[in-house]
Amino acid sequence: EVQRRMPSEICAGDLLVVNIGLSNPRRRLGTWTVAVQEQIRAEAGPGRGQAIRPKVFFLYVPAGRSRDAAYRGRLPQRGRYRFGPLRVSTRFPFGLFERRITFDQIDTLTVFPRLGRLTHAWVTRRREAFEGSQRREQRSSRIPGEFYGVREWRDGDSRRWIHWRSSARHGTLVVRQFEQQRNREVAILVDLWQPQSHQPEHLENVELAISFAATVVSDLCRKGDSHVLIGTTGAEPEYTDGPASLALLQGAMERLAVAEASSEDRLPALLEHALARIEPGAEVVLISPRANDLSDAARFPMLGRDPARRAMARRIRTVNTATEELAEYFQAE
Repeated sequence: EVQRRMPSEICAGDLLVVNIGLSNPRRRLGTWTVAVQEQIRAEAGPGRGQAIRPKVFFLYVPAGRSRDAAYRGRLPQRGRYRFGPLRVSTRFPFGLFERRITFDQIDTLTVFPRLGRLTHAWVTRRREAFEGSQRREQRSSRIPGEFYGVREWRDGDSRRWIHWRSSARHGTLVVRQFEQQRNREVAILVDLWQPQSHQPEHLENVELAISFAATVVSDLCRKGDSHVLIGTTGAEPEYTDGPASLALLQGAMERLAVAEASSEDRLPALLEHALARIEPGAEVVLISPRANDLSDAARFPMLGRDPARRAMARRIRTVNTATEELAEYFQAE
């Protein structure tokens, strides 16, 4: 009997440790010289179709006992990987013949994009953009925040919110009312374009775009206080959005892990759908491995027809990963 124990997710380039357990259920005879070969195949992502076959070796497993072995390595490319089946074989006792058993034990591992480091220049620029742009509307709330006014007491209100002087003046209990700032909305748009006859540097620029986007989303989710939308180009634009949280980060990383580049120009469709989903005051960052002129009416006709979207497009911050501009904001690791 054989078992596999492995992590459910890692980042590209991280150390992967997979434990293989071999059990001998027999009561008397031990098991000698057993090899267990794994098969790992990339099902989605830039390495789709590639396969590796690591192997572990057990010299002896006593009757009724188990032994563990492990193989270690690094998967340098993001994507979704299929582990299995496991092929168990032995040539004991004379090495002239081989006995082989295949265990259809299948597991899946998602390899997230490699995370890097955001520079101080990126943090400073984003803070300036946040402070200088229009915030979302304020709304009255029963959750403590900035003092807004008073209203009559309602069942369920905290006694700490009672405004005693106003209550005496009105002749009835009134409580403080607060106003709460809604979360900042941030949209991260990732253009996964590469030339039809691409070179290694084109693939590297796409991977830098995905790694940068993953790092920005990770930073937003760690800090919270934002509503985040992540959009990627595809046959149809694909989105993950919601309050900045670990759940959002998980979904975004899974989507970025399997995203694939294309030579088709899918950015106009992504922009059209994204600008229809976000509010006018949202902060929008476009990450692309090429230069993009958003004022090009022939390429982006929807911006020319709609003045509101055209105004939103003028505020989009673009980062071209094929230029030295990226190093100002992001350090790959």
